[in-house]
Amino acid sequence: MIVSLHTARRAVLVSMAAFGMACGDFDSPGDASARGTTPVRPDFSISVAAGTETLAPGASATYTIATEASERDAQQLALSVTGLPAGVSAVLAPSTVNTGETALLELSAATTAAPAVATFTVTAVALKGSTRKATGHLNIVAAP
Repeated sequence: MIVSLHTARRAVLVSMAAFGMACGDFDSPGDASARGTTPVRPDFSISVAAGTETLAPGASATYTIATEASERDAQQLALSVTGLPAGVSAVLAPSTVNTGETALLELSAATTAAPAVATFTVTAVALKGSTRKATGHLNIVAAP
């Protein structure tokens, strides 16, 4: 009787585990705390340093884009910028970095740039497929 109870209990646990894996529950970091487990740590992170920069038309500002690797292997990241207002151009140098490295983002406001407040996004895409995003802020003021 005891052997049958243990066998039945084990079968139920194995079935529950298989169901959870089939539903993706074990890989989902969003509800890891509800299960009492540690959430999956991202393989890298990205941040935009400099806070909010204020530019007059014809001026430029430089932001530092920092990447940080987790305990996993370093990987190559392709960087891009979106969400810039009309009349603002961006140069990322370099546009490809390894995790743990930094890049510089130079934003230049054309002389015709209209006053605006904008939030832009820097996206890092790893060759392994992971994507992370960070935001920065830009304030374009009227020409003096």
